[in-house]
Amino acid sequence: MRMPMIALVAAVGLGTISASTIYSAEPTKATFLVTGLHCPPCTNTVQTSLSRVKGVKSVAVNWNTKNAKIEFDESVLPAQALAAAIDGTPHMMGSGMRYGAWLALKVPSVSDEASGQKAKDALAKVEGVKTVAVYPAQHSLGVLFAGKGTISSQQVIEALAREGIEASNY
Repeated sequence: MRMPMIALVAAVGLGTISASTIYSAEPTKATFLVTGLHCPPCTNTVQTSLSRVKGVKSVAVNWNTKNAKIEFDESVLPAQALAAAIDGTPHMMGSGMRYGAWLALKVPSVSDEASGQKAKDALAKVEGVKTVAVYPAQHSLGVLFAGKGTISSQQVIEALAREGIEASNY
């Protein structure tokens, strides 16, 4: 048993296989605020579309809250790409309508516009973040990404942490 372990460690060290091949990370659990949900059947449209996307483990879209709770593998499908997948879902009302997706983050320190502005300023430095909405009453943020890209929810959270702002996925 000792020899295969040494060979495995050597293979990782030499870069012939990656550590992520051996150890699978826990899937990310995040909430996206979904715009464009005009009727209950829209939730099924988005849910069915996302369930077919590589990297999505589970998805539940709630008509009442307009939220999509999604479990996904960010090494395959970063949050920005997942938001683009939601945006790209064909709308059941036709091509003139679109769905949109905002990553929802819990940010305990956001309690007013001033503390929200600090978070907005921090995320303005992240290439690929288009807009940040502040929800002081809920101590949360909504992050709208710019198009397709590879920003993960963890990268957004780390950008906030560099400015002393604690955040987590909903």
